[in-house]
Amino acid sequence: MLIASHAVFATLTAPFVAAGWQLVVDSTFGTSNVNSVTSDSEGKFLAVGSSGKAAISVDNSFTWTPVDSAFDGSNIYAAAYGDGIFIIGGSTGKLATSTDGETWTLRNSGFGASPILGIVRSPSASLWIAVGGSGKLATSVDGLSWVLRTSSFGTTFINDVYASANVAIAVGYDGKLATSTNGTTWTQRSSSFVASNIYGVTAKPNATEYVAVGDSGKIGISSNGTSWTQVFPNTSFGGSTINAVSSNDDSYVAVGSAGKIGTASNSIAWTQRNSGFGLDTINDVYQDNNIAIAVGNNGKIAYSA
Repeated sequence: MLIASHAVFATLTAPFVAAGWQLVVDSTFGTSNVNSVTSDSEGKFLAVGSSGKAAISVDNSFTWTPVDSAFDGSNIYAAAYGDGIFIIGGSTGKLATSTDGETWTLRNSGFGASPILGIVRSPSASLWIAVGGSGKLATSVDGLSWVLRTSSFGTTFINDVYASANVAIAVGYDGKLATSTNGTTWTQRSSSFVASNIYGVTAKPNATEYVAVGDSGKIGISSNGTSWTQVFPNTSFGGSTINAVSSNDDSYVAVGSAGKIGTASNSIAWTQRNSGFGLDTINDVYQDNNIAIAVGNNGKIAYSA
């Protein structure tokens, strides 16, 4: 029995934590800001940014190839993958879809002149959710045709949206946070951020703990997505803005202003890492169980694997 136990333990994979970071040599973005990054979880990564720039990587982010986003110079702020398609959104309500991340088709989002800042596929509601400026929120069954919904944010900007198998969560300015079980009807919750802006939200795959991040290094946690408390003592970000947060089975990684990257295994004890971004703002981060990708200002992309 003892020998068999050792054999089992030998096959276990060590938890992945995004501790060490390396900048890519050429992101292909030049000095344009890189605003968002996503992956199909099968080895293809998509990064998008200012001036309509987009690029893909198929070798764990070491090299990037530019693609035509169809945005014609408009800024791209959000990128997501799900149900076999990539979706990107940005300035003046522009939204485009692609099955391979390389050939893009513009769609009518219904956002008008308002920017799209966050996109997610909701597994519980079986639909796409897009959020953005002026409190706008839209849903789509297939990612191609979109319907505007009442977000409960009024005209307050919605910065991000996340969806687990149980609940969808939207976060925005002035500490506003709303939840939905069907993607179409939204209820405002007390976020614990008071009036501080919230920029990102995520949960571990098992959805037993949700994490929201925002201004002044604030991090909020929740066991169900509806009731929230602040993380105390203060996180490793000090008073720096935290722009985004991502998670895998074992850990969280958060990014923000002044090139800061922090990791945590339990959402409370955060450790700052050397990002390689210097003082450049990091805008977004993607993480799975094998790799993490961070993107930011001045065309910078870094990976941890």
